[in-house]
Amino acid sequence: MKKLFTLLLGLPAIAIGTVSCTDEPGPEPPVAKKHRTVIEYMVADNNLYPYAENNINDMEAAWNDDLDGHMVVYLHPVASGSGEDFDPSPRLLLITRDQTSAIASRVLKTYGRDIDPCDPAVMRQVIADAMALAPAESYALVFWSHGSGWIPKGMGQPLKSAVPAGGLDHAEHAPSKLIGSSVRAEVSDPQWTGNAAVGYSFGQSNSHGNSEMEIDAMAQALPAGTVFDFILFDACHMACIETAWELKDQTHYLIASAAETLAAGFPYRKIIAPMFEPQADVEAIGREFFDYYDTQTGAWRSATVGVVRCDRLPELAASVKALCQAGLPEAGISYAGQQYGRSAMGFDRTFYDLEDFVRQTWGMYEPAGVSAFETALQEVVVYAAATPWLFDEIRVNTHCGLSCYLPRSSTPLSLEAYRTRFGWSAASGMGALVP
Repeated sequence: MKKLFTLLLGLPAIAIGTVSCTDEPGPEPPVAKKHRTVIEYMVADNNLYPYAENNINDMEAAWNDDLDGHMVVYLHPVASGSGEDFDPSPRLLLITRDQTSAIASRVLKTYGRDIDPCDPAVMRQVIADAMALAPAESYALVFWSHGSGWIPKGMGQPLKSAVPAGGLDHAEHAPSKLIGSSVRAEVSDPQWTGNAAVGYSFGQSNSHGNSEMEIDAMAQALPAGTVFDFILFDACHMACIETAWELKDQTHYLIASAAETLAAGFPYRKIIAPMFEPQADVEAIGREFFDYYDTQTGAWRSATVGVVRCDRLPELAASVKALCQAGLPEAGISYAGQQYGRSAMGFDRTFYDLEDFVRQTWGMYEPAGVSAFETALQEVVVYAAATPWLFDEIRVNTHCGLSCYLPRSSTPLSLEAYRTRFGWSAASGMGALVP
């Protein structure tokens, strides 16, 4: 979920239509072509909107016209806000240098408020607009909003946004980009804590019934034939192997957090420069994020980040499949490993550390297979880091940079979705581990 505020099934083919904006002014003419355009898709039609303004201001403060690229932000704000200057129009911004506290970037195109930013057709059109109006030799994407990994809609009680009691005081509260609330499990399970794995995959648009976008739908909606230099999720719980697998053919690198991310998000003043290196410095982006939060105190010292090389994912899947085909030990799947979801948010026992799951389950029984997996994992995760604690609640004993879902028959809706909609289930063999 994105930022935590303290915070699945073979879809039929998505109908991608034309996004209507007939009553809006026509777009600006294209700007000069550069080396790289980074497109940030900000679904801020929710309680994260103030952080969207802050992040855009940080981009403007950090922008340098000497950079060989364009930073383009699609901002979908809340419907109404404070101040006479508040603009509720969804709009495509070309980031320009500015040191004020107002958003001063150039508007490339405006859209009507009737469009749903969590509709994959809208996202596809916006990305196409950004690529046409700010052309480049290569492109990268940033997805900014609430998030909850691969978990699809319709799995149970919808999660609700939660602002910590007492507001957003830095000393006492650590709001995140997670949408969360406690919910009941689908079926009672002695290994289950009473919370079900339910949620929104990406985004939340209050103006459209708290709509969300599921990850397999997002993957299908990305432009065909374009492989992005990187896809960064400034949202909670998106560094899961299921999401990485869905996007592996559409990006060279995935940058995301296995756990919740604080609502303040990525430190854009620090990461703008590495985004626009001739070869994007993805490790520096991850490192700047981690270093920024690792210097905080209390619950604000909370971060996980993984940088995933997507072209090596098939070898990782093959190594896991070899273990699955070797069979489970008599004790079965181990659910005792590191996990990253907070119980208060309804996400405990939902996002487990991938490496710890493999070690806990097969470490004593298939050492050669585990060694092959670890070799493959080292090729996939080029950077990973985690603070010792998450929100002063979860002790991080181990962190490999990727989380995973662990199949269990006691949650049949999640299991069926996992098996039928997400490619990692079959590629890794994990979908066949439980009957």
